[in-house]
Amino acid sequence: MTQPSTLPRVSTPSRRPGRTASRLLFIVCWLSAIIFSAYIVVFYEGALLTHTMQDWNDVLPRVYQPGSMLATAAIGAHFLAGAIVLILGPTQLITPLRARAPAVHRWVGRSYAAAALATGIGGLIYIAVEGTVGGPVMSTGFALYGALMVLCAVKTVQHARACRFDAHRAWAIRLFALGLGSWLFRIDYGIWLKLVGGFGHHSHTFDGPFDRIMVFFFYVPNLFVAELIIRRRDGVQAGTARTITSLSIGVVALLVLVATILFGRSYWLPHITQRLTDLAEMRAR
Repeated sequence: MTQPSTLPRVSTPSRRPGRTASRLLFIVCWLSAIIFSAYIVVFYEGALLTHTMQDWNDVLPRVYQPGSMLATAAIGAHFLAGAIVLILGPTQLITPLRARAPAVHRWVGRSYAAAALATGIGGLIYIAVEGTVGGPVMSTGFALYGALMVLCAVKTVQHARACRFDAHRAWAIRLFALGLGSWLFRIDYGIWLKLVGGFGHHSHTFDGPFDRIMVFFFYVPNLFVAELIIRRRDGVQAGTARTITSLSIGVVALLVLVATILFGRSYWLPHITQRLTDLAEMRAR
């Protein structure tokens, strides 16, 4: 009678490559997101302390508008909350944490949803007040992203409070997929710039062919993947399919790692170092 309970374990060794690849991708993405989040907090929020808000425009043209305090506050909240989303999101995927510390999972989840809500609302306010550097197409793409963030955050919390855990899980997966958007936006640009030299990208106006695609591409494919995960039925993949999946995940992990190194060395780490140096000099005066 005990034999049936042991049957699922028979396939465990054959699944290890897939699990290893998935864990590798998870670790690489999380580390990359942490570095990017540190860059966001130190460079953008640090500019408040050094009184050099115009530095924002060196990286993102026209994002800082000196004459609009509301727009500045909104985009600043968007940046800070977005960094929190990137750091907290992956913790919700750690199964042992959910199983052994459900209270921690709930409180982190509430903080995560609140940060996602602030991210979406902050971005929407900024777009309503100032628009975007890329014009109507970028404004439409970014506004839709912000609205979806707000919707998913609200639905995730609503279903959790109502103990509808299947629906809660589905909306949480959608929210997580969207939460990766700001990071993926930079990663995708980093890969594109290094592969083809930024073909189709207009660096000052962000209205080139590639830019118009990217204002939707950084989150729409994520949602398609999220829906596949939500609708996936339990089952064991055939050996060939499992191998292809593992290899694909490994390739993605490698691309993310390469993009992180390239973007980190070229943009994130130099900006972090410079801002920390500026802050240290201010304290020394």
